[in-house]
Amino acid sequence: MERPFFSLAKAKRTVPILYEAGDVRVEVYAVPEHGMATIWDADVLIWAASQIVEAENLGLKTSRFLRFTPYQLLIAVGRQTGARDYKLLKRALARLQATVIRTSIRQGEHWRRHQYSWINEWEECARRDGRVEGMELVLPDWFYRGVIELSPKVGDGGNRKGGISWGCSTPPLLHRRSDMPSPTITSSN
Repeated sequence: MERPFFSLAKAKRTVPILYEAGDVRVEVYAVPEHGMATIWDADVLIWAASQIVEAENLGLKTSRFLRFTPYQLLIAVGRQTGARDYKLLKRALARLQATVIRTSIRQGEHWRRHQYSWINEWEECARRDGRVEGMELVLPDWFYRGVIELSPKVGDGGNRKGGISWGCSTPPLLHRRSDMPSPTITSSN
């Protein structure tokens, strides 16, 4: 990652990340109850972005609201599906919502300060007997808009006009960083 938005530690981190480079400042804060979102928690965001891009590519209507089963998400990000993994997913969602990021963002000639969390809210939908039927999460508007703005450029590997052609035999950098199995990249020529 170009900026340190996530903890790289597997142990709970509550010590803030403070980063400055030139005019850019990033501050990441955690609440003691949950700790800071980790790089492994970012798999949830990568999955959410991929769901939006896939729906866009299929011509479906998208929104910041995602409804899914924990099983779908866990399988998609290459995790196990036991009871422990469901608990770890809920902890990841709690960290993604509780982590607060403050950063300076440049917009043309102007700078502004922005504070946000990775997800706005999440909910577990369960029956009276405790069996989980699904989960819902709401992405922040800035995240959703960013995915939508980038999806025509990167969502289909460059098959659209103005898209990006990976042009290499190794997976794209974002995918390599996600720790997922390598996709098969084929040429559209």
